[in-house]
Amino acid sequence: MTKQEIIKMVRRKEVTIDAHTHIGISPKFYYQFGYPYALSLEDMVVRMEMTGIDHSVVFPFVDSAYYEDDSDSPVIKTTTRHCQFPYELENRNLLNEIYEIFPEHSRKVLPFFMFDPSRKTEEQARHMEELSEKYPVFGLKTASTYIQAFVNDLDTKGKPILDFAKKRNLPVTFHSSFFHDDPWANVNDIVDFAERNPEVRVCIAHTARFTHSVLEKADRLDNCFVDLSAFIIHCKLAVQQSPHVAGGEERFPGDYSNPLSVMIELAETYPGTILWGTDTPFYYWIQKYYSADGTLHEERLDCGYKEESQLFNQLSEEIKARISYHNTIRYLFG
Repeated sequence: MTKQEIIKMVRRKEVTIDAHTHIGISPKFYYQFGYPYALSLEDMVVRMEMTGIDHSVVFPFVDSAYYEDDSDSPVIKTTTRHCQFPYELENRNLLNEIYEIFPEHSRKVLPFFMFDPSRKTEEQARHMEELSEKYPVFGLKTASTYIQAFVNDLDTKGKPILDFAKKRNLPVTFHSSFFHDDPWANVNDIVDFAERNPEVRVCIAHTARFTHSVLEKADRLDNCFVDLSAFIIHCKLAVQQSPHVAGGEERFPGDYSNPLSVMIELAETYPGTILWGTDTPFYYWIQKYYSADGTLHEERLDCGYKEESQLFNQLSEEIKARISYHNTIRYLFG
């Protein structure tokens, strides 16, 4: 199917769209005894069928063979042993798995390119252009925390990628952070980027870390959306008073020990802004990672593969349709 045929099919009737998932591998997570570290398209489709999801937006995993992570240092090094620029291998492999290995599943997923806003951006943009000529692609995603690249670089160093997104009318999803030792994907930088670039549809992942002021500003912007990816474990972080989510007066008010009540309140407060997404398979987060000051952190957050969809299915039919279809269609296609 062509891209336009897929868009027409998705628009044809009201369906459930998961706006945030990953397929691929992360050798770094695997070698550090982290979880999750891999998911195939075939396994993704099985999970979708078991949980009643019709279509999923899919990205590669956050890691790339372009980077070499020195376990004795928080500094991200680069290597050309496997690819010449960030996500060269991962983006090509994502599309090959969808359209060449499992074409029978290709109607179920909407692939996004992963990108690095700071390094070799001209090469990345050229590669995206070449792949887009051959395969349907529906957006871009960056997880700049894990590669220590700055959101704000997309306006400058990353301009070739930004120009590509504008030319192709592609939305951009940003991993977000609130943690003061993570300056790379700050929620305020993302919403400010959306304000500076009104012609680009922007999604702030992970409920903008529950940052009330950012949610308010995103709601005022016609081009800015916020997804609920990995919602349950982020609610657990809020209950734990973790620095990884907004706290005190900075946090969107709610009873985070009751995730359903918070999801309903968000959907009703920001009716045109919220998108539903699971972050499959990252509804689990069992990892070790470095912060900007070189401190090693370890976390364990658990959530079973059915829990996000079970929470979603407790919403009213009106809210479900709005956050898993109508808002998502506007984000994806304008």
